[in-house]
Amino acid sequence: MKHAFNFRFDEKTVVALSMLQKKLHVSKTAVIEKAIHAYVKRELSSQQKLLVFAGILSSEDADAMMDVIKSEKHNKNMDFEL
Repeated sequence: MKHAFNFRFDEKTVVALSMLQKKLHVSKTAVIEKAIHAYVKRELSSQQKLLVFAGILSSEDADAMMDVIKSEKHNKNMDFEL
C-alpha cells in the first residue's frame, strides 16, 4: 500500500531527481524509494550485525553494550557472560 507525502526539495535536488528518473527509466517515486532503501541499508548495517546477539544477550547486557558503543568510540572492551 502506497502512502502520499508532500516534500519540498531545493533546485539541485530536483534536477538530480529528474536526471536519475530519466537515466533509470523509473518514476521519481521509485528513485526516492531506492535512495531511502540504500540509505537504510548503509546506515543500519552496523546495527544489523548487533542483532545477531539479540537472542543471546539479556536485555540488561544488550542495553549495557549499546551504552558502551555509544559512549566509547575507541574502547569497546566489555565482559559479557554468554
